[in-house]
Amino acid sequence: YDPPNLTFPFGAYVCVVDIDRGTGQVKIREFLAVDDCGTIINPMIVEGQIHGGLTMGMAPALFEEIVYDENGTMLTGTFMDYLLPTAMETPHWKTDKTVTPSPHHPLGAKGVGESPTIGAPPAIVNAVVDALSHLGVRHIDIPITPARVYQILLEKGVAE
Repeated sequence: YDPPNLTFPFGAYVCVVDIDRGTGQVKIREFLAVDDCGTIINPMIVEGQIHGGLTMGMAPALFEEIVYDENGTMLTGTFMDYLLPTAMETPHWKTDKTVTPSPHHPLGAKGVGESPTIGAPPAIVNAVVDALSHLGVRHIDIPITPARVYQILLEKGVAE
């Protein structure tokens, strides 16, 4: 099936982080998301979709990791060890919206939750790399765990 038209949402995301040099813990200090939602039909639901998408995007950037031992046994098979963000780790998301009505939808609406889910991880990774760039860091694998960041800080001689 090839539909005659498609509607794509889009957004822009900027993140600022703080890094604890004693633990490697990354904390999102500020996050701004601007999403083009098309015609907004229900503002409260749109805001909830954006917040949910941002939190879902934060998960692979900072938490979610499947770990196996040397025999191939999964070590992160429960939510005790496969980490997900909770309300405690979720920052206050600053959001804004642009409205470009979709010409392919009768109300001009677009999807809302997808863009922040896709845009949040690279914004967070870029913020961490930027925070560590004065140490020569140009790349860090996700998830950006405290242990991974602390190892970098140790190697660069700046861990507390």
